[in-house]
Amino acid sequence: MSMLDSQEAFEVSVVIPVFADPEGLGRCLDALDRQTCREFEVVVVDNGSPQPLAAPSGRSFPIRLVVCATPGSYAARNAGVAVAQGAVLAFTDADCVPEDQWLASGLAALRRAGGEVVVGGEVQYVMPEQRTGTALYQVFAGFRQGEIVAARKFAATANLFCTRAVFDQVGRFDERVFSGGDSEWCWRAAYRGYQTVFAPEAVVRTLPRQRLGAAVRQARRVAAGRARLAALQLPWVGSVGLQSIRSPLQGLRLVMQSSDLTLVDRVRVVAAASAIRFVASLESLRLRLGGTDERR
Repeated sequence: MSMLDSQEAFEVSVVIPVFADPEGLGRCLDALDRQTCREFEVVVVDNGSPQPLAAPSGRSFPIRLVVCATPGSYAARNAGVAVAQGAVLAFTDADCVPEDQWLASGLAALRRAGGEVVVGGEVQYVMPEQRTGTALYQVFAGFRQGEIVAARKFAATANLFCTRAVFDQVGRFDERVFSGGDSEWCWRAAYRGYQTVFAPEAVVRTLPRQRLGAAVRQARRVAAGRARLAALQLPWVGSVGLQSIRSPLQGLRLVMQSSDLTLVDRVRVVAAASAIRFVASLESLRLRLGGTDERR
């Protein structure tokens, strides 16, 4: 009998790392209060917020607050898993808002495979009221979780499910990276025989970054994560997986052919994308010249 066939099938631990975002965390917890699946706990991990988080309360599910002083969301997730009691682990981020069926859909996808897989759910950007070029670029580019699962064989931890048994077999997230730890973990899972599958019905939504500076910091972190993973030379991390899902030329072609964007929108998206890619290239060069990656 698999763990998902046992009485513990509905015992889920939702692990949420958070850094200086109490408002986002509040929206995430409110959404979890509307879940159709009711038997779960939430582990909130404060990853060294300058203003320490107060213990969340007033929800219909148990919440535990853990403090993780080690910088990085993957260290925070490890700290959350260490105290989690569920037979299933569900990962999301403090700036995500899960749909009401999120947990039920993730569990159903695990059950269909007998629990012997990693499940990545859909991550959708929501267009903010202020349609900046950066926001348009991020919404247009999107997470594309299904495309990433199919082409790169991993899922972002903004929306990821696995059984505790699988997590224990694969091992903890690699805390040496500040970005890309989800891809490394999924590739390590595949190396150990656990494939990642896509569950489009398990949806979380999130706002895009609206300011170019915030998107640039994210791009630098991603570039640093790829450089760090390449330097570690892990046998399950291939060079193809560390490449962008599409080339700049392919991205430009998609933007210019999109009927969802006006001509002005296209110019703004291309400008934002060019700036972000340029900074990411500079970051890669800086790291090759001996620079160190840092949390941003």
